[in-house]
Amino acid sequence: MKKCDVLIVGAGIAGCAVAYELAGAGASVVVAERGAVCSGSSGLNAGGIRQQFSQETSVRAGMETVRRLVGFKEEFGVDPAFRQAGYLFLHDGADSARKLERAVRVQNACGVPTQMVGRDEVSRLVPGINVVDVAGAAYNPTDGYVDPNSVVAGFASGARARGATILQDNPVIAIESRGTRVTGVITPSGRLMADIVVNAAGAWAPAVAAMYGGSLPITARRNDIFVIDRSPAPHDFLPLTIDLVTGLYFHSEGEGLVAGIAESFVAVDPPDRVAVGSDVLPALVDRIVHRLPELATAGVTHGWAGFIETTPDDNPVVGWTHLDNVYTIAGFSGHGMCLAPGLAPLAAREIRGGSPEHLEIYRLERFEQGSVEAETVWGGSGIAAGTGAGSPSIIKE
Repeated sequence: MKKCDVLIVGAGIAGCAVAYELAGAGASVVVAERGAVCSGSSGLNAGGIRQQFSQETSVRAGMETVRRLVGFKEEFGVDPAFRQAGYLFLHDGADSARKLERAVRVQNACGVPTQMVGRDEVSRLVPGINVVDVAGAAYNPTDGYVDPNSVVAGFASGARARGATILQDNPVIAIESRGTRVTGVITPSGRLMADIVVNAAGAWAPAVAAMYGGSLPITARRNDIFVIDRSPAPHDFLPLTIDLVTGLYFHSEGEGLVAGIAESFVAVDPPDRVAVGSDVLPALVDRIVHRLPELATAGVTHGWAGFIETTPDDNPVVGWTHLDNVYTIAGFSGHGMCLAPGLAPLAAREIRGGSPEHLEIYRLERFEQGSVEAETVWGGSGIAAGTGAGSPSIIKE
């Protein structure tokens, strides 16, 4: 039987970042991971890093993440491949423009230099872009994108260096509880006892909660990403561009692009891994060729899929949940790489018994109280529904 102060379930970006902070504060930390470090959703996204949110707390968390990434190699000895090429949200002048304008005011008040820009600036930022149906965009030059595997690897190695233990290929198979506390966690390597259990299992967090009788409003959605073999600016880093008009996103990858469509698809009981959905390729090709006409003869070299973990308001769940010694940090709604590194110090402080400063909007109880506005800058629901009418498909993997 192994004992520790804190047991973290999940070695993705949230779990490893929190482990790093807790271990640095002197806690004995064990991370139980079903597969390898970063083998879940954290390593299967487009690596976007932004501060463009509509909620002040999320804006400030994104700012802290950017600050850490700028000095990441010095702190962790790992190059995160942070390309600070900006984020560009295209709009058509309708409701999406008004939402972006409101969010830009929040961001500017926090010190983020986002601006609403017109077609000419969009054309300068993305050479060859078709702006016939674009009215303008929100642009922040200090956003960008990273190699997500390197970022998680940095936090994992940093956590280990501070004394944390990461148990790989060690899934949680049962959770024992008595009264209002978890008393033990069962894995193939044996029974673990911890004063506090942190659920950082991402898309699988609801399954972890169910083991002690809890329920989390987190839905797993398959998100498909593809690599295109050329770019309109092969020797430059384009901003990560999110097209709110057609439902498309892309950024530079080598001399090509990483790209995907807005829609994602509900996965009931998400498996460990998911195959990329080639059925979305026709929509991707149509949207890419419409927005970047000179890529009409480009090829798609390969793709992959992962899960995003959405909540009803596209904000994560962070805080004590259900039992007295269970803390959840999950449900990032596609924003985990942006938010988790910035929120980890706050979460770790609360787990250690400190002040829960700035985390109030992320509480699980908000769904009963209706006290938090939804994230409006292309959150999980926007990703799920794209820009078209109707509901996204539901798949069972």
